[in-house]
Formats: sequence, structure tokens, C-alpha cells
Amino acid sequence: MNKRPVLTFAAVCYGLSIAIGLAVGLTGGHGSRLIGLGYASMFVPAIAVVVVRAASREGPRIDWSRFPIRYIPVALLLIPGVLHAVMLPVTAALEGSLPWQGWLTPRQDGLYHAPVQFGWGALSVGGLAGRITIHALAGMIVVSMLALFEEIGWRGWLLPRLSEAMGARRAILVSSLMWGAWHLPYVLGGIYFDWQATRHAMLMAVSLPIGSLAFGLVIGWLWVRTESIWIVALAHGALNNWGQYAFKYMKDFSVASDAVVLDTGIFAVLVVGAVLVWRSAGY
Repeated sequence: MNKRPVLTFAAVCYGLSIAIGLAVGLTGGHGSRLIGLGYASMFVPAIAVVVVRAASREGPRIDWSRFPIRYIPVALLLIPGVLHAVMLPVTAALEGSLPWQGWLTPRQDGLYHAPVQFGWGALSVGGLAGRITIHALAGMIVVSMLALFEEIGWRGWLLPRLSEAMGARRAILVSSLMWGAWHLPYVLGGIYFDWQATRHAMLMAVSLPIGSLAFGLVIGWLWVRTESIWIVALAHGALNNWGQYAFKYMKDFSVASDAVVLDTGIFAVLVVGAVLVWRSAGY
């Protein structure tokens, strides 16, 4: 493996992530007028590939036609499924029950009256289920399109090159560690959460890069299994969209810390990812 393109890719990714984190952090953090740069950050890995290609002619090794349909349910459901399977029981145990928002209890007319900001009006059970489904699908499409640019760099470009040098298992681990570290300037800059308003902010700051490592193991495993940029983009989109399901419709926790509940989910995904990577044949 030629190390120079990999080092160039890493330098561009980390250089831009540090620049974006500083720009937001020094202008108010989560309340900065530049907070929109958080969305721009998802284009950074693809930009790094363009720079590397211009410098060394090493473009991404992506077969854009690969789209194994049988992996679509895995991409869409694995990470959100593991998170919810662990986090919902933990939340219920700490809170005594799942703290659903009050409007999710039907009124005397038998309908669910959604908050005004939702713009959903009064809904039957079927109408509510339909609205939640449409909202989740729309979010999935948007975040998967953005995630595609990250995946072009981390899985489509970097992972195959690392695999040639160290084997797929180690490459998945190394690329996941690099991906997790890449998120750290965004965390410190306040892009992902408000340091002043978030309970246990320091724990969250540690948890998010570790979470990226855990999620990277699963997404890296999917890439090695499918070599499909579309599948890993869907998996990444499902990860970014996981909060649009059950937890979007809960009250703020009165007892359980958000960080504690999130950490249980991250740990579960870390275990699942490690098992998938270790047990897969041919690595």
C-alpha cells in the first residue's frame, strides 16, 4: 500500500474537521451562526478523496452498480434495532415506564392531537402510524444522501486500501478508530450538542467518538460483506436517523440521564460490531 495517499486523505479530513470545529466553537458553539457547518462536515471525506485523486490519481474503488437487495433490511434495521432493544428497557427501568409525551394519549374524541409545530392535526391510530412512518422515511432519505459523501471517503476509499495492507478485520478497526477521532473536533466545537445545556456533557463528549467506533465496526463489516456504497450509506443514514423513532416522542427524562441511556446502546452496538467482525469468515 502506498502510504502517501492515505496520509494525505487523513490530513485533509482532520485538517478540515479541526477548522470547522474551531470556527463553530470560537463563535458560540452550539448557538453559533456558523452551526450549519455541521452539515457541511459530511462532505469533508469526499473532498479529501478529490484532493488525493488530484495529487496521486488514486480515486475511490467503488462499483456504483452493486446494490445487494438482501442487505437492505440489515442496513436499515441493525443499528437502530440494537439501540432500541437495549435503550428502551433501560429507560423503562430507570423511569418506571417509558415517558411518552402527553399528546400520545388519545383524548375523549379518541384522536391523537399532535403539537401545533408538527402540523399533523388530530389523528386516528392509523393516521398517527402513517405520519410517523412518513416522517421517518423522509428523514432517512435526507440523511442517507448526506451520509453517502462520508461513506465515499471512509468506506469507499480508505477501507479497501487499509484492507490490502493489514487485512479486513484490522482495517475495519483502524478505519473505525480514525472515523471516531475525526468526529472529536465537532464534539469539542459544540456542533453535536450544547455544552452549557447538556447534562453530563463531558460524558457525552467521550461517548460520541466511542460510539463512532462502535458504529464504524458495523458499517465497515457491511462494506466488506457487500462492497456496496449504497448499502453503507443506508446503514449510516439509519444510524443518523435512529432518534426519529421512539425517542423523538418521549419527554425529557426525569431520572435517567440521556448519556447513561445512550451509553448502554453504544456498548451494545460495540459488542455486536465486534462479534460480527470477528466471526465473519474470509477476513
